Amino acid sequence: MNFLTVFLISWLSTLAPHSDTPPTPCKNSQYILAQSQLKYDANQQWSETELRLHIQEPRINNPQRYSRIVLNNASSYFEIERDRNEGAIKRIIDERGTLRVLLNDSESIAPAIKEKYGLNQERSEGYRNFYQKMYGLPMSVTDDFYDEIAPAEPVTFEGEEAYRISLELKQEMISRYWRMIVSTEDYTLLAVEFYHPENPEEGEIIKFEDVVQVDGITLPRMRHWYEKQTNKYLGSDIIVEELD
Repeated sequence: MNFLTVFLISWLSTLAPHSDTPPTPCKNSQYILAQSQLKYDANQQWSETELRLHIQEPRINNPQRYSRIVLNNASSYFEIERDRNEGAIKRIIDERGTLRVLLNDSESIAPAIKEKYGLNQERSEGYRNFYQKMYGLPMSVTDDFYDEIAPAEPVTFEGEEAYRISLELKQEMISRYWRMIVSTEDYTLLAVEFYHPENPEEGEIIKFEDVVQVDGITLPRMRHWYEKQTNKYLGSDIIVEELD
């Protein structure tokens, strides 16, 4: 066997796959996002799902806040009810997009109360959009939600290997710039960062904990909010139970 033959065999062997060589990190953000969505929604039911949830939403300045949510993705029906000093206020957006507001089950509400709580169409649609996107994570992050998606970056998040996927949204929600943190092991959604390129000192992060089964879909059960730079705790969103 001459030298050239030996050289070629040695060179080709370096190209052959080795079973003991770990795979290189996948940087295809769309693929990673799709795998994470399948982990939570294996049958791809999110677009037809109806959520009926009792949610505890403690905040630093309001530790006793609760919301009762109905969200029908198929029909776009939405309602949210919260207890206020004046009683239970319920916002309803029906299938036709018509807004109704009730105070203790009555549509007779003083103008001052309507102004105090922003009981208008725009504010109510903002609530619907927020709960649909936030409680639908990661399924709600679809192509029409963002303008740009960057290649995934390998990162370590709280001791766990993860992918970081940066997005620029079509419309701002908390921020126009998001970073989704997804486990490399099983595509669990670990966190979402909201950042502001013009002001890097500002930003928030949601860290997810535990899961709950709702209508055949797995949803993150707890969302804990922190300041990004200081890790100061801001509040939580916790699914308490499904409503009847």
